[in-house]
Amino acid sequence: MQLYKSRTFGAYFSDTFTFLKENGKHFYKNYFIVNGLFILILLALTFFFSRYYLDFIFADSFSAEYQDSPGVFAKGNEFLLLVFFFIFFVVAACVAIINYAYTPIYFKLYDKNSGAYFSKDEIFNQLKSNLGKIFLFLLAGVLIAIPIFLVVFIAVAVLAVTIIGIPLIIIPLAWLTQFYFIAFMEYLQSEKGIFDCFSYSFTMSFKNFGATNGSVALFYLMIQVVQGILTMIPYILGIGAIFVGSSDYTGAGNEGLSTTFTTMIVFIYMLSFFLNLFLMTVLQTNQSIIYYSLKEETENIHTSSTIDEIGNF
Repeated sequence: MQLYKSRTFGAYFSDTFTFLKENGKHFYKNYFIVNGLFILILLALTFFFSRYYLDFIFADSFSAEYQDSPGVFAKGNEFLLLVFFFIFFVVAACVAIINYAYTPIYFKLYDKNSGAYFSKDEIFNQLKSNLGKIFLFLLAGVLIAIPIFLVVFIAVAVLAVTIIGIPLIIIPLAWLTQFYFIAFMEYLQSEKGIFDCFSYSFTMSFKNFGATNGSVALFYLMIQVVQGILTMIPYILGIGAIFVGSSDYTGAGNEGLSTTFTTMIVFIYMLSFFLNLFLMTVLQTNQSIIYYSLKEETENIHTSSTIDEIGNF
């Protein structure tokens, strides 16, 4: 698939799904090889902690014997909880960093090799060699976030004043993510300094503004709809549990019922988390397609390359 070409609003959508259709097997196979272990560890930690904690919450609803049980447990196991949260934080940070960096690095190798003709080892090598850049980008991103977030917050506040403007709130939020993503892609692909990349991204993010940010906004909207549907299920189950718990069930029956509900809720949240990771890679694929399209419109990379090839004959 040709990355460097000018695209319309519809092409941003179609080319995103075309890319995943042509390269999805290679893309996700290597994604789970690179990030799969951390994801599994994070899911396991989330399951055991959520299951344990929610068991006590539902136990409170079903029996007074468990009153303040989470607090009782915490008082006797402060060090264990501290270690648990430290491990959880480290693993979650690894998942977040790899998840954010994987797609840009994949597209960098795809561009370099003119297709998906590279292995997991090359992806690992790119991650390791760019680790310093990734952390520097995160640090610079936090510094730049102060004025940028202020401007976005003002834009969101202005739109929220009117009913008509509320649906448009997603536009400045989409621009914000696109601004950071373009800067990150440029930083990984070029020898420019970090702040030069942010300056470059600021200019690029306003080119073809309606089509590019509208595309990102719609992808975000689709993600939120899917996530919202999954998120509503635990609330519905929770309300059902409260009503059932207040009925004439007693003793062991209640305990089994609470266990069933907590297990279902934890699995739904884990499914929601896993689905969110998948959907974010789809969104980043769309943002990557936008990046290469804007690069072509600004620098005529493919056009210049084609002219050079003609001149060699």
